[in-house]
Amino acid sequence: MESSALISVGLLILHAIIAVGEAALPYRSSSSYHYSQQFCMDTQTGRQLYVGEVFTRLGLCIRVQCLGTLQLWEDSCLVPSSIKGDCKPVPPTDTNFEYPMCCPLYECQTYESNAEGTLKQTNTYDHNGSLRMSHLTEVIVINKNARLDQEDTPIVPIRRNHV
Repeated sequence: MESSALISVGLLILHAIIAVGEAALPYRSSSSYHYSQQFCMDTQTGRQLYVGEVFTRLGLCIRVQCLGTLQLWEDSCLVPSSIKGDCKPVPPTDTNFEYPMCCPLYECQTYESNAEGTLKQTNTYDHNGSLRMSHLTEVIVINKNARLDQEDTPIVPIRRNHV
């Protein structure tokens, strides 16, 4: 009987020591001991990005961003759909620009003819379809007959003013 009482007292003392010891330690949840991956991996470049980090894949002109869901978001240059005329891409002067400066511009030409001449309009758009620059050229027709006939040619030279 004595031995079972001794064991009971020993267990009570051991339990008291453990309870006091745990009370002295600050509370830590079990999740604080696990490593939490807080970055995304770009498989094309092998680069690790932290949440919110952004970089441009040079040469490809693609912006890559690591989202809070640990997924990659990619933005690339698109051909704008709202532009009119005969359009041609104009590549950037430097291929090492960051996105969106590395995207090509689009130069579009339209022509409008009337009795007085022809109006050529050249518009330059970015990859979003926003107008960046516009240039107008007007060709005015003064005489529809390009050549004079031999009988209409003046014999006397045309008078010129010298300054």
